[in-house]
Order: sequence, then structure tokens, then C-alpha cells
Amino acid sequence: MRQPLSFSFALLCSLAFFFFLPVSGQPVINVSEHQLPDFRGVYAGNFSDVQFYYVSAEGVNAPLVLLTDDPFRISLDCYEGFTDSLALVTDDGEIPVTRVYVRLFPETTGNFQGAVLHQSEDAVSVEIQLSGSGIAITIPEGYYDGATGAGSVLKSQLNAIIRNHDVQSYASLWTHFTVTDARFDGYVWDMYSDIPCDDPPYIYTFYEDQDTGTGGAGEGDVYNREHSMPRSWFGGAVNPMNTDLYHIFPVDKYVNAVRDNYPFGEVDSPQHTFMNGAVLGPNVAGGYTGLAYEPIDAYKGDLARAFLYMVTRYENKLPGWENESEYGDAMFDYESYTGFQPWVIDMFIEWHENDPVSQKEILRNQAVYEIQGNRNPFVDHPEWVEKIWGDTTVHVMPNPEQGSHRIYPNPAKDLVQIETDSEILNVGVFAVNGALIKSAERSGNSASLCLRVLPPGVYLVYINTTGGVIREKVFKK
Repeated sequence: MRQPLSFSFALLCSLAFFFFLPVSGQPVINVSEHQLPDFRGVYAGNFSDVQFYYVSAEGVNAPLVLLTDDPFRISLDCYEGFTDSLALVTDDGEIPVTRVYVRLFPETTGNFQGAVLHQSEDAVSVEIQLSGSGIAITIPEGYYDGATGAGSVLKSQLNAIIRNHDVQSYASLWTHFTVTDARFDGYVWDMYSDIPCDDPPYIYTFYEDQDTGTGGAGEGDVYNREHSMPRSWFGGAVNPMNTDLYHIFPVDKYVNAVRDNYPFGEVDSPQHTFMNGAVLGPNVAGGYTGLAYEPIDAYKGDLARAFLYMVTRYENKLPGWENESEYGDAMFDYESYTGFQPWVIDMFIEWHENDPVSQKEILRNQAVYEIQGNRNPFVDHPEWVEKIWGDTTVHVMPNPEQGSHRIYPNPAKDLVQIETDSEILNVGVFAVNGALIKSAERSGNSASLCLRVLPPGVYLVYINTTGGVIREKVFKK
């Protein structure tokens, strides 16, 4: 296991200051690294997951200006305010250690190289190199042609598309994780310990920190293979569920053990709080009041979509899992449709909407597809969650590639154009935390959405039409 990142950065800073202490008042700019790992592929018109670094300065009498190349953007906030330039103000000649967030916003496909330039009058400028790519949608052409229904019909249609995948061996999961669950820097992407906008408490190296049957008495020791849907719920080490990568993730062994076979849920009075903020305690989300594990908000959507995949992929097997586990009984209704208890559906829809599909999930979905030959449809088509489990009188519109709606340009600077096949009733713009920012009544099949007065960042746009509700992420430059 690597040292905790907070320790590593403190050491790095001390080394940087040791080597670059100002001489006779000479100004100096310090950065925690000179190159960020490659951002990898991002769907054109979307934005990447976040990376960050630290910057400080000494002996400067003018602001420290940060400039970045298109299509990379920087911010001092993890979720909003991304721009191509920032200025940090000095305090008595110093700029304290400051975290800078970086994302890639490709508007087209192709490979991109860039840098963040740091400059302040007489100080020697410093650059951090950046790279990444814009990619086309990776869903195979025609893959979802059979998905035309709604409710139970659509769920069964998806089952017919994604079942009969290539079953993997349990031992092979260790190797698959190096492709499916690697962070930008190549270390293990552990959703039970990671904090996307902060330094995680610990970090694991593939193979080197892998569970070999010992250790795990506390957090930060070794990682193992976590069945997010515990295998006791479906009868034990039974394939194909036992090795289905869509619900199996590399996680800290201790957290995995404490989470045990408890359901996911929402907790008000934690009995155990883990280092990244996840908690274990009595569930308050619905009728089940026993112990539940609540992940951090940043990964609730990922895990909800994994569970929705499971009851869709195995809808024919689900009735046979009844009474295998008391904790499975708390979540499942053991019917091929809907699959979950009503309180679970409500919770997962909320998690799914509040934590939209990320670059991590998109890349993982493609990687697992290349390994086992099927896909998680709720990563490819998030709107199908509502169409299957939401109000059956209102369905979310199909994806843009099917021609039902178009939102452009995205990212946008001032105006976003909206075109739909159905009449638009109203449009709402929400912050990523769910707060309503603006709304307006509309009529007709097109609308213009003005973003000019909004600060740069990510927004959620809800478009209520006579044919359903459209949800899209829009980035304001």
C-alpha cells in the first residue's frame, strides 16, 4: 500500500520548498507534479472525471495566474466554475498550498495535448502537462434495437439482449480489475475508500496489495473482490452471478468485511463511519430498519445502476433466490418485475438521478463488454431507469442518437438550443446538488436556454414534454 496521499503531498511540498527556497527574495512557484496522468477517453460533447494537483508560491508580489489550453479546464471547485484561466491573490508575498481541479471537455473526437501554465511577474513560469482524448459513442450499432417497450416489457427486452454473457473464472477477476477499475494514475479505483474531490485516506497497487488470505484487520491493508450484491443473496458461489463484473469491484478488505451482507440503504445514526465517509447503521430509507451500508454520494449512482443491472440480467433467476438471505429479502420482491421492494426502487432512482453516469462508468462499461460480451444498459441509456421503474404514465425520452431530442451546443457559452419530437411544457435548470436555479414555461418543439448569467460549471437540465421527461447534463463554459 502506498503512503496516504496527504502524507505524500506533505513530503512532496517539503522537498519542493527545500530545493526551491527563494534566494534573496527571488519568487518561486511550486507545483505538486509536472504532469497529470492521461484523462483517457471522454465522449465528445461531455466532460471527464476530475483530477487535481496543488500549487503554492513564495516571494511573489503579483497574482499567480493559471492558464490552460482548450479543451482542458481548471477550477478551484470540484464541480463548477471550470474555466481556461484563474488568478490566485498573494498574501504578504505568499500563496498558500491550493488545490486546483482539472477536467477535459472535448467537443470533438481526437487526441488532445495541453498544459496548465503558472506565471507571476518575475517568477519562473511552471507548466503541468495534460493529455486525453475525445471518443465517439462506443455502443455497438444495433445492440439495443430490440429495446422498444416500457416498464416490464422493456426490462424483459433488455434481459434478452444482455443475458448469456461469457462467464469468467473467479481468479481472472484480479487481472480484469487492472483494466476495469484503474484510476487515471494506474492505482486501484476503490469506491469504498476513494474521495473524488480529495486525497483518499489510502491507495492500493494492483497485485502488490491484493488479498492473499491474510491481513485486513483495519482499513488500508489489502484489497479484495467485493460482490456489491452479496453472493449469499443468490445462493453462494454460483455462476454466472458469482463472476459477473458488473457488480464486482476491488475494495478494501476491512470495509468489505464490515459491510458484510447488509443491504445498501440510507443511514442517519451511523454505528461505523469509514475513512472516506461511507457509513454503516440502521436504515431509514424504507420498511427495512436493520443495518445498511450507505456509500458516499459520489458513487451511489454507480452502485444503484449495478443493482438495477443485476435484477434485469437475472430476472428469470431472481424468483429462485427467495429466502437465500434475510438481507436479500429486505431488498428484493423476488418478482421478475419489478425485482426490488418499492423503498429500494425509490432510493435507487434518487441515487441514479443525483449521481449521473460518469466517465469512469462509461469506460468500465466498455471494458467489461470487451471481457464478457454484454453491457449495462443503464450506463448506456440512463433514461431507461425511469422508463422501467418510474411512473408508467410518463416515460423519459429515448437517447439523442435515436432522433427524439437534440441539445446543442454542449458545452455552451451563452445559449443552448433544445429540439424535441414532442411539445415542450417547461424547462428547469438544476445545480449538481439538486437546487433549482431557473425554470420557464415553454410551448412548441424547440426552445432556447440562456446560460449567460450562470457561472461556468455543470448543470442538469430537465425538459418536461408531452412525450416524457428528458434529463441531460449541460456544461456552461
